Amino acid sequence: MKKIIPAIFLVSAGSYAATIPENQLKEMWLSPQNAAEKLVANMSFAEKLGQMLMVDIRSWDEKSSETKTPFTEMNANVSKMIADYHLGSVILFRENLINTPQTVELINNFQNARYNLPLFISTDQEGGYVTRLRVGTEMPGNMALGATGIADLAKQAGNIHGYELTSLGFNFNFGPVVDVNNNQNNPVIGVRSYSDDPILVGKLARSYIEGIHQYPVLTSLKHFPGHGNVASDTHFALPSVNTDKASWQQTELQPFVDVMPATDAIMTAHVVVPALDSTILTNIKGEKIGTPATLSKAILTDTLRNQLKFNGLILTDAMDMGAITGNFDRHWSIKQAILAGNDIVLMPIGIKDNASIEQLGELYAYLQAEAEKDPVFKQRIEDSARRVIYTKLNKRISPAPHDAAKAETIVASKAHKDLENAISEQAITLIKNEGVLPYPLKAQNSIMVFSDEGPRNELIKKHLNQIANELKVELNIKDQVVKLDQDQLTTAEIEQQLQDRQFVILATYNLKLNPANAQRIIDVANKKNIPLVVIATRNPYDIAYLSDVKANIAIYGITGFDVTNNVRNSLETNIRSGLRTLFQGPAGKEDILATPRGKLPVDIKTPDNKDVLYPRGYGLTAL
Repeated sequence: MKKIIPAIFLVSAGSYAATIPENQLKEMWLSPQNAAEKLVANMSFAEKLGQMLMVDIRSWDEKSSETKTPFTEMNANVSKMIADYHLGSVILFRENLINTPQTVELINNFQNARYNLPLFISTDQEGGYVTRLRVGTEMPGNMALGATGIADLAKQAGNIHGYELTSLGFNFNFGPVVDVNNNQNNPVIGVRSYSDDPILVGKLARSYIEGIHQYPVLTSLKHFPGHGNVASDTHFALPSVNTDKASWQQTELQPFVDVMPATDAIMTAHVVVPALDSTILTNIKGEKIGTPATLSKAILTDTLRNQLKFNGLILTDAMDMGAITGNFDRHWSIKQAILAGNDIVLMPIGIKDNASIEQLGELYAYLQAEAEKDPVFKQRIEDSARRVIYTKLNKRISPAPHDAAKAETIVASKAHKDLENAISEQAITLIKNEGVLPYPLKAQNSIMVFSDEGPRNELIKKHLNQIANELKVELNIKDQVVKLDQDQLTTAEIEQQLQDRQFVILATYNLKLNPANAQRIIDVANKKNIPLVVIATRNPYDIAYLSDVKANIAIYGITGFDVTNNVRNSLETNIRSGLRTLFQGPAGKEDILATPRGKLPVDIKTPDNKDVLYPRGYGLTAL
């Protein structure tokens, strides 16, 4: 396709070219529907389309080389792109967010670069496993909140997220997740879900939204029509949810129906649900495949918009995920997403250099040509642009700059971090205990730590040493990195590691099938009568894949993970709280730092997913 020069293609006579001043914007807020109608009537095609596109700019290299520098400050190229393409939204990731002052300055500069209306500035601060702020209060995550079962704690989590995000300049948070995790082998949702009980999911999600909506931050439920019952990750593949419509209505749909009136938007799932849309497509490899919900008019328009009467924004999950890019032409898939009923197309093209800006111009040209041929498509763009603009005006989205000094007093404040720890302590769930916990510490103690990552061991040792200081005991800690789901360690090697050790911490992470190394460590410890506790550090299901475990707790997360770019951070509050439930000091029960109070928010089933080993609502105490 011929290269497009942005300024020639996008600037047209009669377009609404001027940035809307704040006083005029405030007048529009008073009558958002009428104002949106007038704005759209005077917009060019490119201006309308720009309101529908939400781009990411995680790195930037002007020369289009292989080495990319994280995009952390505005530059002339990106500023010009936002104006030239009339872009209405951006999404920021961990790479963009170094610290509080830098984040505030970056967001202020994004708003300064806007073409007319204020920008949606979005991120995924779900809490727990998916968090984007490097400096911020993560909160222990949705499944941890599910383990507390306390709606007010979900509200407080939402309140803190809203307060911190708005202080930085964000006005759109992609959460909460209302997927029902009814498949314990789900590789992408897991602890991002509150529960496998749709009623509890709805209850906690509503409370979270009530908390975050105390601030001018929009929310988006995800991922419609439900992402909990899949066995593959849509970042890499296109999974199917093979359930009948009645089962879908009873389980996956229920929390969406419950929470829909409270949210501003709903994000789609790149999943095939034949019970809702049985249309077969041919992918770029010539294979016959189902239609993902993101591209399905039957799911997004017929079901979500028309049958369920959802009037808020519908937006795609990231269009650069493997479920889409591995199967469909990029331009075609974006057109289909719009035709299906999406109002915002998330991450249509990864902006990273001047070449990708040219690709954005090619996308505009393609979509304009298609709109000229197809009046239905043209009308869809007009309808969605109007809905986006109405939402911005109705929710009073402001471009006003934020103050970095004030934000620094709010983001990751001591009060927020203290509440984060208090919530995570309520979530710790004791699944099994045959007289092991709380382990009585003496003046001097020797402990062995196993996990499959060095940083995880360091985090555990850090908090064990804090416990030692509080209880005024000495801990001699050894650790080893072991791939627990593999078969490498010999019995002799484990015996050598456990020589002179009095207590063993085995920190597992999403075990499956035959975790031979983990099982061998348990067997050796049992043979030598050394107390051992298994800490399920992410999903709580690990005990289903182990035998002869004497003590097991679930903490519902140890790692925050930007799955889109493999950028990890430590989720310290969960491991801190989990470790504090394991011990009592020399003074006995007076020296117990925390008591496990959580109850399983999901069923733990046998590996074949048939029989329940530990039911939802189950949980012991160590006392």
